[in-house]
Amino acid sequence: MTGGESGATGTDSSVSRPAGTTAYRVELGGQALVVEVSERDDGLYVRLGDGEARRVEVVVNRDDGELALIVGGELVRGLVGRRDGGLTVVTDGQTVDAVVLDERAARLASAAGGRQRSSQTTVQAPMPGLVVAVPVDVGQSIAKGTTLVVLSAMKMQNELTAPSDATVKEVLVSAGQTVDQGQALIRLE
Repeated sequence: MTGGESGATGTDSSVSRPAGTTAYRVELGGQALVVEVSERDDGLYVRLGDGEARRVEVVVNRDDGELALIVGGELVRGLVGRRDGGLTVVTDGQTVDAVVLDERAARLASAAGGRQRSSQTTVQAPMPGLVVAVPVDVGQSIAKGTTLVVLSAMKMQNELTAPSDATVKEVLVSAGQTVDQGQALIRLE
């Protein structure tokens, strides 16, 4: 996904969409955008915000989180893992936290005054790998984007970062430790 199409900030239920199209509100690194997914006779299409619909072909979608897509003729590879309240996406060595809500869930969250946030967040491994470094300590105040854990997986080092300003409540891993996908690494509050 490219960052230049973040103009849309919500869903509008009055907008008519072709049959087979579902709209999602996606929050990526603090930005919200509307993503429409359409199933057409010639394949799957994705449109970001007011941008052009681009054909998407899923090349790899493995249980361990590895994902490869061809988007508009360009190969995009990454890793996707679940975390508390959303997903962690790693592509090109960059880690981004994402929250995906379908139209109904987005309307409910809006009506409730926004997404309910818990006072504690657990950072989980988005894929199996080896912990290379843990550059934070318990009790440390950190800013959004601070590197919490460096994880080596699939011949790449990935920096898992803080989704928001917080305090490190608990460090559950150490350098040299092997972790499984979904394993809790750090708890923040």
